[in-house]
Amino acid sequence: MNNLSAAQFFFPLLFSFCAIVSFGQDSEHSSWELVNEEKGIEVFSRMGQDSSLKEIRIICTVKTTMDHMADFLSDVSLYSDWVYKCDSSSLLEKVNESKFSYYITLDFPFPFANRDLAVDTHHSIDSFTGIYQSHSIAIKVPENENDSFVHINEFESSWTITPLPSGDLHIDYQSRSNPGGDIPVWLVNLAITKGPYETMKRFVHMVEKD
Repeated sequence: MNNLSAAQFFFPLLFSFCAIVSFGQDSEHSSWELVNEEKGIEVFSRMGQDSSLKEIRIICTVKTTMDHMADFLSDVSLYSDWVYKCDSSSLLEKVNESKFSYYITLDFPFPFANRDLAVDTHHSIDSFTGIYQSHSIAIKVPENENDSFVHINEFESSWTITPLPSGDLHIDYQSRSNPGGDIPVWLVNLAITKGPYETMKRFVHMVEKD
């Protein structure tokens, strides 16, 4: 497997799950650069403000209702169906209808060890604007989980989903993550187009199909 295909294979986790964090869009942070655009899905990247790893932003439109979208994003059991190279996903704790934690495992190609990740997430829908926002951040992996995995300790992501006059929903997703272990930074940065695009494509397909 060459370096490019390895990168495309193993790093979908830059695009994962739910969140509400700003990532400094209006600060002196570097501008977003379009790196991939297919079937109405735009993938952007930029250098991290405090890291040599790139951040990801994905913008697209989906034909569904907000209630269905919110329910779909809260269904942890489905994550392994639409997140690229996600082997398993399970709920750790449900605090209430808007806050929960979950655990996932990710399939990385040889010679890299597989990864796992535990995440806290919470979401809300503004009663006035109807805008859905969700925030996710990595937490410590439970001690009873498999020690053969490399634990991902740095992960943060956000969803901002806005109702459009047409009835469709506008998605603005942002994510930053460090897979840890011995993977070179340059190889990680090569992987910013394939995994995120494939994940969003599957996500849109499943949401609209249901």
